[in-house]
Amino acid sequence: MCHMTNFKLRIKHPSGAEFEAEGPAELILSEKNSFLSSLGQPAQAPQLPAREQAQWATITENTRAGLRLKTKHPELKADAAALILLAAGKYLNNTQEISAMALAKAIKSSGYAPGRLDRLLAKANKEGLLTASGTKRSRAYQVTDRGAERAWLEARKLAG
Repeated sequence: MCHMTNFKLRIKHPSGAEFEAEGPAELILSEKNSFLSSLGQPAQAPQLPAREQAQWATITENTRAGLRLKTKHPELKADAAALILLAAGKYLNNTQEISAMALAKAIKSSGYAPGRLDRLLAKANKEGLLTASGTKRSRAYQVTDRGAERAWLEARKLAG
């Protein structure tokens, strides 16, 4: 009876690059080594092309109360709005994580009544579009690359 053990590794580099892997130890080690060697070049913060940066800026705005959507689109649900806000925060404000309270405030100021954020974002979390860390009041959310892609598609619908 062969028993395989799965391991999980997550690395956050100061440059903003992230690595996450799950599986057998050999796979994780080889992937980690290739990730670290790819960072051997001078690490720079990920910079979006000006056109993409402008795209995020056309649908979201920074207010004193925080980030919010400029307009409430009738076909956009609160969970998609949350994903867009997380991605916009990442690319415009260079914030990797947004606290649950700040995200709830941003969703409300964008015109949505989200109710419980953990329930609203549970499906997106299961699909790997975002990650949640912490519990109760200290919970924070972070958009994944896959989630940022989905948010980008939703944002293009809003802008276009």
